[in-house]
Amino acid sequence: MKTAAVLLLLVIALGMLCIPVTAQDTGPRLVVSEYRLDPGVLMRDDVGVLTVRLTNSGSEPATINSARLNGVEIQVRQNPYTDSLPIGPGDTLTFTYPVRTEATDGLYYVKFTVDYREGGMLRYSIPVEVDSTPLRILVETPDFVTQGTKGTYRVVVGNPRPNDATAITVIPEGEGFLITPSSSFIGTLEPDAQSSILFTVVPLRQSFIRFRVNYKNGINAHTATVTLPLDPSENRFTPDLALTNIRVTAGAGYLRIAGNVSNVGLSEARAVTLTTGGEATPADPFRVFTAGIIEPDSSRQFEVTFRAPSPVSVVPVLIAYKDAEGTAYADSLDVQFDRDTLAQQATEPSRFITLLVWMLVIVVAALIIYTWRKG
Repeated sequence: MKTAAVLLLLVIALGMLCIPVTAQDTGPRLVVSEYRLDPGVLMRDDVGVLTVRLTNSGSEPATINSARLNGVEIQVRQNPYTDSLPIGPGDTLTFTYPVRTEATDGLYYVKFTVDYREGGMLRYSIPVEVDSTPLRILVETPDFVTQGTKGTYRVVVGNPRPNDATAITVIPEGEGFLITPSSSFIGTLEPDAQSSILFTVVPLRQSFIRFRVNYKNGINAHTATVTLPLDPSENRFTPDLALTNIRVTAGAGYLRIAGNVSNVGLSEARAVTLTTGGEATPADPFRVFTAGIIEPDSSRQFEVTFRAPSPVSVVPVLIAYKDAEGTAYADSLDVQFDRDTLAQQATEPSRFITLLVWMLVIVVAALIIYTWRKG
């Protein structure tokens, strides 16, 4: 009896194995084959686009009545797929949904629901991450911030976010300084990547300097800033030029200012040039005098020549120079003179010319005496 029972059970089992597959096994089978959120991680108040790919992995076609996306913390801004859509065996349909969130940082889910005639309903939960971490900004400042002196500020922008940041631009803002470049474009930073930009700053007075970093998370614009005080100390090491032993003389059709240009500062003056300004017009032979480099406690002789209208009795001497950093400086010194005295000086014959005249008279007289004696 036991043997017969065992044989009966084996026959039943073999029969069950031989039963053909059901229509459900051979019908349509809808699965979510892929989904993608752009941007991959949302920041608070961001708008993103969720793309869902639905594939029919079964052997028969299906007709979709609707494909909806729903969420609580993640709001779906539009559900456009409410009309019938056919999907054949092995085919794939793509659904795109705009989403937005006001949620705090965390991991949330939206539910993708598909109603189709042949198999009922498909429900699929899709995770959406919210992380509002901004880009990080680090500014390396010069050891000394000195008024009127160039300093290098190194701005380092880092991306601590779990997804790419794009369209990154660094813009310095503020007043009371000169800066180059006026902005700098970084582009895209991958997660945990960083990039640095050098800015040359010349402080002019006490102020502040702000570095604003504009960037995008997907299509969403964001800003990160860092503000630093700009409190420059007085520069005691700049070159300082002075004019001494000034004298004004008259030449043939021009006036000449001569003297010494001295560096009374604590650093060398470079590219030193002198000329006249105001109502004076520089004239040959020394329209512009170039002194080159003048070390501290050193001086150079100079002369500049010019023409000026008769009423003018004061002429500014313009001095231009640079420090070792290339910062340009300009100064002027008014030189006063007596036009009447210079006019008389210009019309009086010089001693050298007088000597030449007397020598010529003596030579002519000697020739006359010699000729008279020979004759």
